[in-house]
This record gives sequence, structure tokens and C-alpha cells, in this order.
Amino acid sequence: MAHVRSRLTAPRSLPRSDSRTSAKQASAPNTAVLQERARIARELHDSVSQTLYAITLIASRARTVVEQNAGKDIRQVLDDVLQLANAGQSELRALLTDIRSDLVTSDGLAAALLRLTDAIQTRSGLDIHLSLGEEPDVPPNTTEALLLITREALHNVVKHASADRVDIVLKTVGAYMLLTITDNGCGFDPAVSRRGHFGLQSMRERAAIAGGQIDVLSAHGLGTHVRVYIPVRVESDGQV
Repeated sequence: MAHVRSRLTAPRSLPRSDSRTSAKQASAPNTAVLQERARIARELHDSVSQTLYAITLIASRARTVVEQNAGKDIRQVLDDVLQLANAGQSELRALLTDIRSDLVTSDGLAAALLRLTDAIQTRSGLDIHLSLGEEPDVPPNTTEALLLITREALHNVVKHASADRVDIVLKTVGAYMLLTITDNGCGFDPAVSRRGHFGLQSMRERAAIAGGQIDVLSAHGLGTHVRVYIPVRVESDGQV
């Protein structure tokens, strides 16, 4: 299955960090809490809420089948309801686990990425390959942003991409941390807005808070390639 491939180079025009970026980073802990609440709301809408809605539709169909005395179709309809209900329970458990877990620990970014990907791989069966370069000393909000972006990207792959493999690369390019996440899934058109899907928006917001940016390359049938650039650190004068 083809991948979207691109030459991994430093971005041509990243926004320079200034005093406003420094102010954002100073208030990152409070902002992160608000961002996390917004993410939870979006995730519940985009996963559990839609699953429960599908259950109500199929339950209505089951009632119609019963009324029509089409007994041979009842088993299949009930199997569909049970499958959706189990999927909803699994999604809710995964969300609650994410909310309760502390992704950022003293072990560093690489160790946290390993824990995160191991948990998602265990739950979903997705084949995740990690390539982690030397880890620089980065601010806690940068570590948190990279972890949450990775989590969001992997959740999107599990829910929407129909992929069986993801490659994650983390390395330093100049003054920036470069995170790439590539899947071999169905791909999509990034220029087309998908109503009710907030994953990409959430990832861009997290990168912007840490002074970085995200590029998303994808096409139908060619998988998806996400590149995240975040400054290693911002000096006191606001420069990278």
C-alpha cells in the first residue's frame, strides 16, 4: 500500500517566536487544561456520541423487523446492535484512560511516546513503528504538545484511516523538533472540511500554542503524512 512521501526538511517559513509566543508558553499549563477539556468534548462527539446514535437507528430497525414478523433477520440486527454497543464501551474506556493518565512524566518524551504507542497498539492492533532520535532538553509544554498531537493523530488513524501500519519519527532539525506520523490507510482530501471532525483542528491548535506548525499531506488511497515542527526552546528575547 502506497504512502504519502515527502522530503523531510526544515520548513521554509515558520513563524518566528516573539514576546506573544513567550506569553503563550508562560500560560501553557492553564491553556492546556482548557484545550484538554475541549478535546474531550470533541472526542465524545466524534466517537461515542455517533456510536450511540447508530445504536438507536439499528434498534429502531430491529423494532420494524419485529413488527413485520421477519424473524430470520432479527439475529443479524441484534448482532449489529451488540457490536456497536461494545465499540461504544471500548471507545469510552479508552477516553477515560487517556483523561486519567499522566502522559508527561520525568522519564522524558521518548519514554512517554513508547508508553502511548504501546497502549494504542494493544487496544487497536495497529502496527506502530517508532524511530526516536536523540532527545533534546525541551520545555514541558513542548513535550505535552508533541504527545497530545501524536495521540490525536493515532486516534484519527484508528477511527478513520483503515490502516494497519503507522511509522512515527521524532528527531531534531536545526532549532526545531520534527515529528512525522505516516500511515498506509485510505487517505483523504485535507482541503475538504469534514463536518463533525475536529482532530486536525485540535492538533494545529496544540502546535500553535507551543510555537510550531503542522503540515498534513494526504490523498485518497495514498495514506496520510503528518509533519509537526515545534521549536526546541524559546529564549528570553522571544527568539528561537
